[in-house]
Amino acid sequence: MKHFTGKLFASLCGAAASTLLFIGAANAALTAPGDVSNAPASAGEQNEVSPELKAAFDDFTNMKFDDAVAKLDKIRENDKDMAPAQLILATWLARIQPAQPQAVRQAIEVGVTKNPADPEAYVILAELNLQNSCVTEAEALFDKGAILNTGFTESAKRKEEIQKRILLGQAQVLALRGKNDQAIARLNDVLKTDDKNIGALNLLGLINFNSENYDATIDAYTKARAIQPNLLVPEARLAMMCQQKNTDDSKKLAAKYMKEAIGKYESDPQTRLVAAQWSLTINRAAQAAQQADYAITLLTKKKAENADDAFVNGLLMEANLLRGVIALYEKKFSEAEKFFNVVLAESPSNFAATNNLALALCEQDDPAKLNKAVEYAQVNVDRFGKQQPEVFSTAAWVMHKKGQYQECAQLLQRYIQMTNGQMSPDTAYYLAANMEKQLDSIQDAEQKANAKKQALEIITKTLTNTAPFVMRPEAEALKEKLSK
Repeated sequence: MKHFTGKLFASLCGAAASTLLFIGAANAALTAPGDVSNAPASAGEQNEVSPELKAAFDDFTNMKFDDAVAKLDKIRENDKDMAPAQLILATWLARIQPAQPQAVRQAIEVGVTKNPADPEAYVILAELNLQNSCVTEAEALFDKGAILNTGFTESAKRKEEIQKRILLGQAQVLALRGKNDQAIARLNDVLKTDDKNIGALNLLGLINFNSENYDATIDAYTKARAIQPNLLVPEARLAMMCQQKNTDDSKKLAAKYMKEAIGKYESDPQTRLVAAQWSLTINRAAQAAQQADYAITLLTKKKAENADDAFVNGLLMEANLLRGVIALYEKKFSEAEKFFNVVLAESPSNFAATNNLALALCEQDDPAKLNKAVEYAQVNVDRFGKQQPEVFSTAAWVMHKKGQYQECAQLLQRYIQMTNGQMSPDTAYYLAANMEKQLDSIQDAEQKANAKKQALEIITKTLTNTAPFVMRPEAEALKEKLSK
């Protein structure tokens, strides 16, 4: 079960490994490098978007592609630094629907037909292939883009930006092939002309991290944070990356760097929030609660000073979500309910909050709250069932708590179908617990013994996962029961 689905921790540890920064958001697509004359000069830089471009993007999001192209063509009449309309559409598609490369390819084919000497089409395709782990294809396309860019004369500004993207893409390809020195040389070429290129600095930090050159990693991330102050502090970022390596030595390094981060940035709420996430990762829920509570206190104070600060408001929402999840781990379900409701007061349709609130409510031995949990679970199945397999896991457990074991089994089957048989530890516990509850209804002794054996195998395998999960204590108790 993915209990915490906020944006913060998904993007802290090396997600920005290139200029692409595919985060699937409209704003990211709208201001993607190479799109328009007022696009950011480097990845992550924030620029205002013109009303004309915003209108074109609105047409695009409403699937009025012909209208979007017409608006983009009109803008380009007065701005030759802007990419051709079809390539802008392809870039937007690549950032919003990276899992559907065919639509991007179709847009690029039109762009290539109308602009055969434009190198950006090949760069977009290369970036898309790189994102989808098609490294060989990406390498060939970057090389093709580099050849075309050498003779590109339509716009000096675009030529420079395209060259940066090519160098960054080639650096990522080289790094994936283990050629770190060559990759770093490409990145240094970018930084010579643009020392504020966030994409290059992030990738430089990541390559040095993979080479275990942690001082150089800190240096790159420090430079990146000087450009973007809202980035996570370097020591905390490095700590989380070390934790993700999941070796004994890397975990020790994670503790070292997290301690340094807290000591150096004691009153930074983002650092405290990541420290809370890390504490939960190492199974110290009480410590995680303290860190999250402090982060909430700091963020609440900042919000009082400026209620319109979007970054602070976003962090505060993440902090309350995480605090609610910590309460689930601590089995403080009414407390978890409180934190998730705080989030819902600000964002009524927040999936993470509603999904976890259903879990908190169904555990409280209160029929009214259990019925409310059913409502939340059903709404999420209806709204998110095509995208989020977790909704079926949560709905299954809610049905289990109502004693509707057949319905629980059916919902779990839908989850398993969506995940190709992969289960989170919590969901595996739900499955085994539901199987155990149905044993008494099996009349045939052999079938009953086989079902019990299967449930025991599932829960035994689940407990081999050393990572913390909410239902671990219940899973251990179930294993003992099934072993008798």
